[in-house]
Parts: sequence; structure tokens; C-alpha cells
Amino acid sequence: GGEPVLVSDTVGFIRKLPHQLVEAFRSTLSVATDADLLIHVVDASGPDPGGNIRAVRTVLDEIGAGEVPEILAFNKADAAPDAAKRLADVHEGSVALSAETGEGIDVLIETVTHRLRALLRVVDLVVPYDRGDVMAAVHRSGQVLDETPGEGGMRVRGRFDEASIGRLREFVVS
Repeated sequence: GGEPVLVSDTVGFIRKLPHQLVEAFRSTLSVATDADLLIHVVDASGPDPGGNIRAVRTVLDEIGAGEVPEILAFNKADAAPDAAKRLADVHEGSVALSAETGEGIDVLIETVTHRLRALLRVVDLVVPYDRGDVMAAVHRSGQVLDETPGEGGMRVRGRFDEASIGRLREFVVS
């Protein structure tokens, strides 16, 4: 939809991650606590994807990110297509993909888009005609659903996060 998105890669996990390593990587992992959404990449061809999922979730709980919404992305669908499909079918809202071939990346992007948009609020704005700077900010900060000329300025209906709504509060009409 054109909205800006910040993507950050954190340290990979191993099972039975020693507590000292969790402490050492705490600052790196802390970005997960502030995330709107986590993409949890799981090797679908591995011997124990379920165990790996549990191990990661344990560490996320330890650092205070256990409640952050996640999308499970089962990678290596090219190497283990049956396993990737089975895992994606078992875990609702997850996707199977291959970082090697690109298969499923479009589905992942679409899934992320839908999940992030669900976090946004639809608001109506009236932006005076002489405030092109605000109109540019509106288009940069969210998804414009409708834009029509009206009395007193452009009437804009769009999806925005709470921070953007705060910056645009003087133009919000609903």
C-alpha cells in the first residue's frame, strides 16, 4: 500500500540457548519487544520445527516479547515442500516459502500487509487546500482510501497508526 515499514533482523536462535547468551543478546533482541509484528522464520526441512518454534517462543517470553503477534514463515519449501505445506496448514495464518527460489514471498508480503493494516485505524480528515505539505504527509503516513474535494479542504479517509493520527489530529474530523 505504500506505507513505510521498518524491518529488523534479529539474531538466529538455537535450541537450549544458554541463559548467558540470552543476556548477551538482550539488547539485540529488545527490538522484538517494540515490534508490531514478528516474522518467525522456521526451517521446514529441519528435524524438529515444532521444538524450534517452542524454543524461540520461550526466549521471546523471557525478554518480554511473548505477546507480540507473529507470523510463522516456514522456509525451505523448495527442499521440503510436503513438510512446509503441512506445517503451514497446521499453523493458522502462517506461510510456506522458499528464500532460495522466491516461492511464497508474495504470500508472505500480502500476509504481513493484512496483519499490519489490521493494527491501523480508519479516520476522516479535512485538509485545507493550501496545506499541500499536510497532504504529502497524509500520503506518506498511511493508506489513503478515499480523497474528495469538499467545503474547507480535501476530505480524506485513510488508515493510519496512532502516531500518525496524533500528528494529524488538528485535521481529524472523526
